[in-house]
Parts: sequence; structure tokens; C-alpha cells
Amino acid sequence: MNDLFERTWVLITGASSGMGLEFARRLAARKANLILTARSGDKLDALARELAQAHGIETETIALDLGAAGGADRLLAEVARRGRAVDHLISNAGFGSAGRFAEAPAAREAEMVRLNCEALLVLSRGILPQLLERRAGGILHVASIAGMQPVPFMATYGATKAFVLSFSLALSEETRGSGVRVMALCPGPVPTGFQQVTGYAISQSQKRAVLSAEETVARGLAAYERGRDVFIPGGLNTVGAWASKHLPVRTVTRMVGRMMRERANP
Repeated sequence: MNDLFERTWVLITGASSGMGLEFARRLAARKANLILTARSGDKLDALARELAQAHGIETETIALDLGAAGGADRLLAEVARRGRAVDHLISNAGFGSAGRFAEAPAAREAEMVRLNCEALLVLSRGILPQLLERRAGGILHVASIAGMQPVPFMATYGATKAFVLSFSLALSEETRGSGVRVMALCPGPVPTGFQQVTGYAISQSQKRAVLSAEETVARGLAAYERGRDVFIPGGLNTVGAWASKHLPVRTVTRMVGRMMRERANP
């Protein structure tokens, strides 16, 4: 059986660290050619050289800030300028913030919406028509179990991931039967630089649900290959998501709020 990714071109956002780095390593090992993008050009170039030498693949690096206004449009234009046709898009770039929304810097919250939502939307709109024309390939959006209910003290982040989940499910239905797959990957706690950026460490109550970036990506890619439209890695994360869907939203919001308030005021 042919590997889904072998000799295809995969565009990975946020590729220089965390889950994006793991996506790059795993797909390179499967002989995918990679377009790697993130803000850090030096890290991207070093990673591209390493993966090309180790696996005999082609690589491209594009250093830019997708959270800046027009960043996604600039990325699409540069990919087109280089003559690369993307077969799979992995929208992994994103960040979060934590604390009371009323005290959060407005510009930073707006940047989060641009990166987590707008950039992902613009890239999907730019690439999806090409995939539909070829009747092949697909899009994997990295969402989060945080998108399955409101998250007090991470209000903007939870809302952005709810957008990603809803958007991905809608696109999956729109493309049904087209040969193109769309999936939302909804991980729980994954130890990456995300915790340092938000200032919230993984709580004691969440530690049993932790999966490594390596395991999260491996399971996510396997689900994408199976044609899933949404995938939650880890049994405890799946149970938590089930509870979020079946309990009254006010109850869930208060429960999550209590947990997050304790983390904000240890």
C-alpha cells in the first residue's frame, strides 16, 4: 500500500518547535517533502537541512509571522512563487494566554485570534480549491479539547479553538466524497512551550491525561489517514470531551472556571 504522504508536499505551520517539529520529523521519515514555516528562520533552516540529509527529501523554509496582519496571504504568495503545490496542510501554529480577560492586553488577544483563527482560515481557503481540483490530499487543523467548552481564565484561547473545531467539521462535511480529507486534532495537555507562553503549568489533576508531542502527533496522523473528521488522543481526554458535550454548558463552564481559578491563584 502506498504511504499517504510519500513524495507529497506538506505545509506545516509552527514547524520550529513542539508539535510542529514532531509533525515535520515524522512526515520526513515517511518521505514527505516539507514546506516548513515559523518565525524563526535559523531554526527552520537547521531542521530542513537535517531532515533532507537524513531522509532524502526536498524541503523549503519560509520564515514569517502568521500572527501579523496579512501573514497568511504572504505565505500563500511565497509558496506559489516557488511553484510548490501543497498536498497536505497542517495548521499547527497557535498560542494561548491565561488570566482574567479584563486584564489581558487587547493587542495580544487580537493577535491570538489572527493566528489561531484568521491565518488558519486564509490558508485553508487558499489551498482547499487546489485539493478539490486534484481530488486528493487534505487539511489537518490542530484544535484542542479547550475548544469543546468555554474556558474561563483562558477565554480567548478556548474560543479560538472552538472556532477551529467547528470550522473543521463544517469543511469535512462540505468535502465529503471529494477525495479530500479535513480533520480537527483536539489534544489535551501536551508538554511543549505552550505552557511557558501562557504562564499556566499543567495542573496536578491533568497530569494523568498528558500525552507527549510524539504520541499525540503519531495518533493524530493515524486518525487523519483513517479519514476521521475529529480526533481526541487519549482515553481521559475523550472522557472529558464526552462530559463537556453531555453536561449542561453552565455546569461545565463553572467546573472549568473553578479549576482554572485555582491555577491562576495557587
